[in-house]
This record gives sequence, C-alpha cells and structure tokens, in this order.
Amino acid sequence: MKLERHGTIRADLSLVGIAAIWGFTFPAIQLALRDAGPLSFVSARFALASLALALVFRRRALRVSRSGLKYGLLLGLCLAAGAVLQTAGLVHTTASKSAFITALYVVLVPLASLLVTRVRPRLTSLVAVLIAACGLAEITAVRINGLNIGDLLTLGCAFAFGLHIVIAEIAAPDHDPVMLAFWQSLTTAAVAPIAMLAIERPHLALTPWTITALLVGSILATALAFAIQMWAQRETSGTHAALILAAEPVFAALFSALILHERTGINGLIGGGLILCAIVISEVGARRDAPPRQ
Repeated sequence: MKLERHGTIRADLSLVGIAAIWGFTFPAIQLALRDAGPLSFVSARFALASLALALVFRRRALRVSRSGLKYGLLLGLCLAAGAVLQTAGLVHTTASKSAFITALYVVLVPLASLLVTRVRPRLTSLVAVLIAACGLAEITAVRINGLNIGDLLTLGCAFAFGLHIVIAEIAAPDHDPVMLAFWQSLTTAAVAPIAMLAIERPHLALTPWTITALLVGSILATALAFAIQMWAQRETSGTHAALILAAEPVFAALFSALILHERTGINGLIGGGLILCAIVISEVGARRDAPPRQ
C-alpha cells in the first residue's frame, strides 16, 4: 500500500534539500545583481532551466496532455510572477530579509487551499502555520512604516508562491513531475523577457557570481528542484510541503551570514527556532492523523 499522502521520509528530506538550495540562491543572486538586471537574470535563469530539462528528459518533458499543459502554464504564470518580484526586490532589500518575507507564503497556503479546493486544513496545520508566521515576523521585524519597495515587491512574490504551492498540490498527483517542471520553467522563460523589454534595459555581465548564480539557479534551484517538488507533492499535502519549505529562509540566513556577513541577531535565532517548531508540529500532526500502513 502506498504510504500516506501526508508525507513520507523521502519526500520530506527531498523538500529540505530544495529549501537548502533555494536558501543559497538568495545571497548568490544578490551578488549577481551587481552585474545584471533583475529581469535579465530571471530570463536567462529559466531559459537555461528549460533547456536543461529538455535535453536531459526530452521525452518526458515534451510529452504533454491538454490537462498537463494547462497546469504547466498556470504554475508557470505563478512562478514567473514570484521570480520576477523576488529578484527585483533583492535589489532594494537584504538577502536574509528577502528570504523570510518570501516565506510568508507558508501562511497563505492553507487559506488558498481552502478557497481553491474547499479542503479544510487540519488543526495542527493551522497551529503550525500561526507559529511559523510568528517566527517570520520575529525575524523580519516588519512594521508597516518600515516596508521599503524591495519588501513590498517580495511580499507580492509570497502571494504568487503561495498560489503556486496550491496548484502544484492539485496537479502533481496526476501528471509527470518532469513535464510540469519543464512547462512552468518554459512559461517563465517566455514571460520574463516580455516584462524585461517593458521595464529594463537588458544587462547581464558574465562575472564569477553571475555564472555561479545562473548555474545554481537554473540547474539545481529550478530544473532539479521543481521536478523534485512536483514529485514530492504526490506524497504530501500542500500545507505540509509549505511548512517544510519554510526552512528555506533559515538556510538563506546561514548562507547570507557566511557569504555576505549579514547578521540576523537574537530576533533571527528566535524566529528560526519558531519556524523549526512549526515544521515539527506539522509532521507530528500529519503522522498522528494518517491512516495506518499495511
């Protein structure tokens, strides 16, 4: 019998790995943006990711049904909005703060899921989401009067990524994860240049950090990560996946401290601890409520 959909060890570990990779991209991309325009970087990143998926998984990536194409495009539009807003926001805010504001999508997933699928979240999931929100607020210390343009752009990115998680939960069980990853990457690669031509002058210098950020961002953080995410969400709920991916800003803070020498202080330690507590509560609740295996 298939392991319960609330989560498996391998799916959970895969999502933690994704969170670590995504965490590294925050300081890497911020350094790359010294020599590249935000939309130019997003365009190149997702073009490379689409090419990598098409070359490595040619048959699976291009084998698409009408339903698969619909969900791939929907996921791609959410991903494009999130990636563009997040990258543009990194020009005006710190890498660690950007990561924690992005992770506010954790709060939005159960509510978005309720609106879209009419599935009521478990009580433990709601409690965990509230604790995660408190942790994020503690780390960012965000106040309405203290939000700059970078914070606001990143907040919009959180809304887009929250919707992405919900749609992925609906699409993943019935579609090839590689196919979904390819079409959402390709959609983003097509949408970003249109936005770029309207907003900024194309600019992308091939410095060590732009090359590093492009390779990690396209191959590991996009092509590999989204294929794994689509697979993992066959075995776990959107709320549970979102809470595990909430570890992303914790990794981002660690990498930002190592690479950019950013410091989150005592608030960062308290907030990170609250996020980890939320993940544990979600996992315990999922295991407790799951039907017994045979």
